Amino acid sequence: MAESDAVTSPEKTRTILIAMDGSKHAIQAFEWYAEHMHRDTDNVLMAHCAEMSLHLPSSAYLGSPATVHALLQKHEDHIKEIFKTIDDVAKKYKIEHKLVHIDSSHHKPGEAIVNAADQQNVDFIILGSRGHNKLRRTIMGSVSDYILHHSHVPVLICKHAHEHHS
Repeated sequence: MAESDAVTSPEKTRTILIAMDGSKHAIQAFEWYAEHMHRDTDNVLMAHCAEMSLHLPSSAYLGSPATVHALLQKHEDHIKEIFKTIDDVAKKYKIEHKLVHIDSSHHKPGEAIVNAADQQNVDFIILGSRGHNKLRRTIMGSVSDYILHHSHVPVLICKHAHEHHS
């Protein structure tokens, strides 16, 4: 390719999936992307994946339909709040994005995110790390570990030194 072609040819559009759960770790990962990696041509997918079982105790399903409905409504309100947080952070950096709600009813969050990345043909996955200790990761597993080891595309896990001592 001639040097003049490289200067005038448009950048390839990259599809970037940023896993967002509304936590400070996820927001810091997005901010790192915005400050260090973002291109105007990027197709940014802000993906939210919440396990319903984390929000509804198993005893809730034994209660009245009104109780279950109230708990489901509370869960939906929580998701709307997270989406508003995501929109606000993206607006701060003037980054166009698409909100994607990933259904994790049949998969754990890490598996659901990898599946969504495959379905959306993403080029890159970015997520924050909560910095759980070794024992907790061993017993419970880690969403970021799962994505790192099972993704078919590059993965960036943003860690913050002040929270990852051990």
